[in-house]
Amino acid sequence: MNGLVLEAVGWALVHLVWQGALVAVALALALRWVGRRSANLRYALACGALGIMLALPVATAWRHASRAVEPRPARTVSVARTAVAPVTAPVMPPALMDLPAPRHLAKAAPLPRLDGLLQQVGEHLPWLVLAWGLGVAASSLRLLKGWMGLRRQVDEAVHASWEWQQRLEVLARRLNLTRPVRLLVSSKLDVPSTLGWLKPVVLVPTATLTGLAVRELELVLAHELAHIRRHDFAVNVVQTLVETLLFYHPAVWWMSQVIRVERENCCDDLAVRQGPGALPYARALTALEALRLQGMEAGGPALSALGGSLKDRVRRLVVAPASRCSSRWAAGVSIVTLASSLALAAPLTALAVQQPAKAPESKAPAAPAASAMPKPHGTASAAVPAPAPLAVLAAPPAPPPAPAPVVAPAPNPAPAPNPAPSPKEKARAARKDAEDADEKTRVGVDPLSVDQLVALKIAGVTPEVVERISAMGYEPTVETLVGFQHAGVTPDYAKSMTDRFGRSIPAGQLVAMKHMGVTPEWLGQMAALGYGKEDSDDLLAAKAMNINAAWLNELKAAGFANLTLDEALQLRAMSVDAKYLRELDAAGVKPATVDELVRLRASGVDEDFIRRMQKPRK
Repeated sequence: MNGLVLEAVGWALVHLVWQGALVAVALALALRWVGRRSANLRYALACGALGIMLALPVATAWRHASRAVEPRPARTVSVARTAVAPVTAPVMPPALMDLPAPRHLAKAAPLPRLDGLLQQVGEHLPWLVLAWGLGVAASSLRLLKGWMGLRRQVDEAVHASWEWQQRLEVLARRLNLTRPVRLLVSSKLDVPSTLGWLKPVVLVPTATLTGLAVRELELVLAHELAHIRRHDFAVNVVQTLVETLLFYHPAVWWMSQVIRVERENCCDDLAVRQGPGALPYARALTALEALRLQGMEAGGPALSALGGSLKDRVRRLVVAPASRCSSRWAAGVSIVTLASSLALAAPLTALAVQQPAKAPESKAPAAPAASAMPKPHGTASAAVPAPAPLAVLAAPPAPPPAPAPVVAPAPNPAPAPNPAPSPKEKARAARKDAEDADEKTRVGVDPLSVDQLVALKIAGVTPEVVERISAMGYEPTVETLVGFQHAGVTPDYAKSMTDRFGRSIPAGQLVAMKHMGVTPEWLGQMAALGYGKEDSDDLLAAKAMNINAAWLNELKAAGFANLTLDEALQLRAMSVDAKYLRELDAAGVKPATVDELVRLRASGVDEDFIRRMQKPRK
C-alpha cells in the first residue's frame, strides 16, 4: 500500500508540470481579456487558478491509485486441442538467418518513445518524491521561522495611544468591521502590516506614526483595515500552503505574485472609496515609501517591498480608468477560459495515466516456433511429414452499436428566489448606480436627480459652464462638469494639452493632470530634457512622483544622464538624489547602471557602511 501511495504521489507531481502550464496559459489569457483595471476580478481569477493547481495533483493521484487497485480481467485465448505428432522443426539455413526481418515486425519491435520515457520516470519516482519531501520540509522551516518572527514582533510591540486607537475604530466602523482590531506600535518594522484573522492586529512602525501627517496615516490605516475586511490573512495562509507544497512549479510563484499585486490593488481601491480620493491616497503612499527609506538609512538594512509595485500602484490610482471591466459578459468569458483549463487537463491526465510503462505485446502469428539453432549432422529426423499449418480465421467485425434513443432534454428547474440583499449590499449598489448615472447623465438633456443637482450646485456649475465645456468638445455629463469645476480645467488648459499630445485628452485624465499640476511649462521642461515623446499616462505618473528638471539635472551632473522615464521613476521612488551619488563616489563606489544604484539604495548601503566594510582589520 505504501508503494502505491508513493507511486501515486510521484505521478501526480510529474503530471502537474504540464497541467500547471495549461492553467498558467489560461490565466494569462483571462487576465489579458479582463484588462488592468478590474482588480477584484483579476484577484478572483488568480485565486481560482491557484486553487486548480492544488486540486489537479490530488485528482491525478486519486485517479492513478484507483486504477492501480481496480481488478482487471485476465486475457484468455482459447486454443483448439488437436492431436499432432511430435515433429522436429526444420532447420533454417544460415544464409536465411542473416536476412532482415519483415517491415511490419521491425516497426513493432522498439518501445515507443513515450512509453520508454514514462518507464524511465517510473524507475526514479522514489527519488523524485524524496526530493519533493525535502523541499517541502525546507519551505516549511522557512515559513515557520517567518511566522515566529512576526509573533515576536507582536509580543514586543506596545499599544498605540488612545487617540489613535479611537481613530482606528472609527475607520473600522466606516468599513463595516465588527471584529475589534488592535493598533500596536513597533520600532522593528519598516512598513505597516496586518496580522491575524480572528483577532486581527495592525502593526505600525514608530517612524510612520510620528512622521506622517494625520490624514496620510489615516489613509494608510484604511488600507490595512481593508486587508482585514477582505479576509486576506486567511487567503494568504492557504496561498502560502500551496507555495510550500508546489514549490517546484514556476507557475505557482507567478500566480502568487499576481495575487499579491492584485490584493494590494483591491485594498487601494477600497481605501480610496473611504477617503478623499485617489490623488491624496497616492501622495500618502509616496510619503510612506520615502519615510521607510529614511528609516532604512537610520536603522539596519531591510528588504525592499517596492520592486516597481509602488510606481504601478501610483500610476493606476492617478490615471483615469479608461476601460473598467464592468461587463458581466467579459467576466464570464474570463472565468470560462480559466475553467476550461481544468476541463482540458482532465482527459489528458486520464490518457497519461492509462498508458502503461511496459513493453508492447508481440503481434507475431501463433504458429509453431521453429528452432533457430542448426542441428548436428549426425541426428536423424522423423519420417512423419510436418502437418500443414492451421488456417487462422479472423474474427468477424463487431456489429455497430445501435443508435441511442434521442432523449428530450429535461426542462430547466425553476430558479430559486434570490435572498434579500443586505443593507450594505443595497448601499453599495446604490453608490455604484449613482456613479454610473453621473457618467451617463447629460445636463440639459437628461433628467437630474436630487444628488446630482446638489453636486452641480456645490461645484459651481452654471448654464454658462455647461456651454463652455460643450464648446471644448466634451460631453456635458454630471461627472465631467463636476470634475472640471473642482480641478479648475479651463478651455485654455484643455487646448494646451491637446496641442501638446496631438490628440484630445479624455475628461477623466485631464482632471487628473490638472489636479497633479501638469502644466505646459512643466511639459516644456520635460521635453527639453528629452521626454517630449512620452505618453500622457507616463508623464502623469512622473508628475505624481515629483520628477522635475532640477532633480534630473542634478542626476545628470552626478553622472547619470540620458535616463529613460521608467528609470527616472525607479530612482525617484527609491529617493535617489545627487547627494546620495556623491556619498557613494566619496566612498569609492561608482554604480554603472540604474539597476545597481537601485539595489544599493534598497539595501541601505551608504557611505558609512562602505567605509566600515573597507576599514582594514588590525
